[in-house]
This record gives sequence, structure tokens and C-alpha cells, in this order.
Amino acid sequence: MNIHSNRQLFIDNKFIQSAKNIKLIVHQPKKTGELIIKRDHSPHHRIGGYNSILFDDGIYKLYYGETLYKEDGVYAFVCLATSTDGVNFNKPSLGLAPYYHEKDNNIVIGFGAGGVEGGLGDGGCMVFIDPNDKDNKYKLLARHGLKRPMGLYSSNDGIHFSFELEKVLDDKRFEKVEGDAFRGFHLDSQNIIFYDESIKKYVTFVRRNYEIGGQVRAIARDECDTLNGFSVVEDMTVIIKPNENDPSFFIEEANHEVPVVDYYTNCVNKYPFAEDTYVMFPGIYFKYNRYIKEFKNNKPMNAGPIDTWFASSRDGVSWDFYEREPFIRLGEKHAFDAYSHYMVHGIVPGNGNDMYLYYMGSDIIHGYGRGDKHEDRENAILEQANLTPTNNITAISRLVMRRDGFVSASTGYQYGYIKTPALNFIGNQLLINVDTSATGFMKVEIRDEFDKPIKGFTLSDNDMIHTTNDINKVVTWNKSSDVSELQGKRIIVYFDMFHCDLYAFEFCQ
Repeated sequence: MNIHSNRQLFIDNKFIQSAKNIKLIVHQPKKTGELIIKRDHSPHHRIGGYNSILFDDGIYKLYYGETLYKEDGVYAFVCLATSTDGVNFNKPSLGLAPYYHEKDNNIVIGFGAGGVEGGLGDGGCMVFIDPNDKDNKYKLLARHGLKRPMGLYSSNDGIHFSFELEKVLDDKRFEKVEGDAFRGFHLDSQNIIFYDESIKKYVTFVRRNYEIGGQVRAIARDECDTLNGFSVVEDMTVIIKPNENDPSFFIEEANHEVPVVDYYTNCVNKYPFAEDTYVMFPGIYFKYNRYIKEFKNNKPMNAGPIDTWFASSRDGVSWDFYEREPFIRLGEKHAFDAYSHYMVHGIVPGNGNDMYLYYMGSDIIHGYGRGDKHEDRENAILEQANLTPTNNITAISRLVMRRDGFVSASTGYQYGYIKTPALNFIGNQLLINVDTSATGFMKVEIRDEFDKPIKGFTLSDNDMIHTTNDINKVVTWNKSSDVSELQGKRIIVYFDMFHCDLYAFEFCQ
């Protein structure tokens, strides 16, 4: 296995040929509680759930949706906030949209901006940088309405967008379905597109519905050479849908089980700081009307809480959900994120050894204040169950996480080891991302391809790693870190551990 000088994460067993007392542990990020973006206007506004963060040219660029509920309909638009530190965001006066007859706002799509008169009709967007378009590298994916395809906008500065493709994603829109059939109107979710350098193709991860005693949301994937070559959603490959690991209830008249949860949003990212690592932060939607006894008679149409899970992959096709614990837990009763979470797409560098992620949290449960003909009925049912908003908040907040810190290979409070498969590398130092805390320690040995310790790099030569919490700890043997003599040779790395968390390793120049 040739790893060159690329960083490698312990998200699975790829770099574990054999091990003892090792368990892969998923770690949660730290909530900051900051309300970085919250609605500035009337109670008829909400921050949308589908947003994106980029770090480009030294600037954090947060593209977020706002939704305005008016008597004549729902209007959504996209705004831009910028920051130099990822913590304090400014809303620049762009002057592109005469919103409420004033151009002193940060709107980039909608109400005249981006060539869109009025609103988009669906709250949110997804923004990515296209390495194949030097003239207009910013691409923004948005939809003009519930029963419209996803359109693509482009920009050379991330501010002035213009329409590029009317139909980058679409479905067949089956109005009537019978049995376990896939159905249309899937795209009211944050659908993801980016260019994957690993396969030299564009990939998309989208919402796809199917019918089994009611609508069930799933996640599908497709890939193509160009941005206008994706299959219709019904023809895409489903990669994740509710299965036997998820709760379900039995429908007597249909004589089969129906899932209780939906995989609503996917928020797939190609991890930017290591090789061949994909991460997903799906929004898991728990449907009240299918499981909670007090709701079964009233049957709210579409109500329930949403939290965020974590999954990882080496290819974007096969995914590991580990033990299916929430990555972000719902906040307490009066917190801004008490009932719903939607991850912001993007993973950006933080301060020093951290990385930043963002999410939209709300104390408004999914289904409350729908802004449609079902609103009064849904609101009344949820009010009777004491599930109404405390502060009626929708806001984007920041999460802080250790670089590479999604998953660690951990021994717990015991001895253990990891032995990698045979590797080829380029570099003159071995760096590891490790946390020993106070009671842990580690020794590292390099062996030849026949599993024989190499002289000068044995456990007895290694300088013990202890009292360490470092994302780039330099490994040394007899006070020297130079491993350049081993370049081009097939070697095995042996980690001898006690009470350690090992996240990643890298041979570097």
C-alpha cells in the first residue's frame, strides 16, 4: 500500500492489519452555543436549514438561506456572511437586491440578486468550489420551487451569481405510487454536489423518496463527468435508507413493518485534511405519527425532531455508522437547538489544532409553523403535546473539533496494539495525532515487510510518548526523527499503546 506523504485516518480497519484491545470510538464536537447568524427580521422569517461554509483566500464565507412567510406564499433567498476568524461574521452590504425597497443587505440570490425576481421558493442552498472552472469557480445549487428541478448558479467572486444550468438535478415526479415504489418531489432537502479529485468526476448525494405505508426519505448517489450529466433521481443508486437497525412499527392492514425514521439530509463532505476520507452528517428525522401513541389518532402530517449522526467512508459509496450515536445531541428544553439540527455543509480550519463545523439549530420542531394549508392543524396537535417553541429561534452556531478528531483507535484503560499492513511512504519524519492524557503512553516500532523490527527503530530505541495531546507529534528513536533511509521500502508500523487515542498518522517531508 503506497501512502506517499498523505495523512491517514483511523476511521476503519484499512490501516489495522492486526490489533489487540482496540476499539474505534466516534467523538462529538464541542458546542460553542454561539448564535453566529440568527434572523434579523420579523417572526415571519426563519434561517433556512440548508447552508454552506467555505474557507477560500483566507476568508470564511458562509452562504445561508432565509425564508420569508407571506400571505401570498413562501419566499426564500440566499445571503452571504464573511469572517476572518470563523467566529465573528459580518454581513456585507452588497447592494444587489432591493429587499423591502432597501439595497443595504447581504443577499446574493433572490429579490433581484442573481437574476432571481422574488424568492426561490425553497429555503437554502449548497455552495462548492469547482476546480475545473477557473472563470467561475463558485457554484451555488438552489431550487426555484417545491416541484422544480435544482438549478445551478456560478460566480467568479462568490458574490455576483448568474444562472448557469436550469436543471442540474431533477426527478420524474411520480404523482401516484403503489406499494414499495419510489416517488417524486424529493429535492426539498440539501442536495450535495462537488468535484471528487479521487475519481476525477462530479458526485452528488441527494434525497430520494420511496413509499412504504407513507413517504420515507433515503439518500442516493450518482457521479458523472460534467455538471449536466447526472441521472434523474429515480435512477440514482440508493446508498442509505432505513433498515433493520432502525425502529419501525407494524401496519396490520398492510401486514408489514414501516420505518419510524427518515434519513432526511446527508451533508456529505470530502474531508479536506487527509486522503480518501469521506464524512457524512445525516439529519435523522423521527416521525411522531408513526410511533408515539399520543399522536396516532391525531396523526400530525409531518412532525418530529431531527438530530445529527456521523458516518464515514473510503469511497463515498459504502458507509460505516459505527454505533449510531448522535453526533450532535438535541439541546435542553429552552435551548436554541432543542428540537432540530441541520448541518452546514463544509469543514474548515479552526484556530491552531482545531477545525470548525457549523449547524443550524432550532427550538421549532419539524412540522410546526409549516406555512401551508396544514399549519393550523399541525400547530394545534403539537401545542397539545407541549412541543411548541420556547423562543421561536432559528440560528447558525459553531462547533469546535480536534483536527482529524471524528474517530480514534482507542485502547481504553488497558494495554493494546495496532499493526499496520505493509506500507510504502515518502518523507523523513513520522507524525501522529495522539492523546495520551495523563495516564496513557505509547511506543512506536517500524518493522520490515516480514514483520521483523528494523534496527534503530525498535520499541527499545523509541522515545516513549506520554503526557501528550498533539495533532502532529513527531515520533523519535534515540532522539532522532529521521526515517528517510526507509523511503521506498515496504515497512510495517507497530503502535504499542496504553490508555491512548490514536487518530491519524503521516509520513511527511
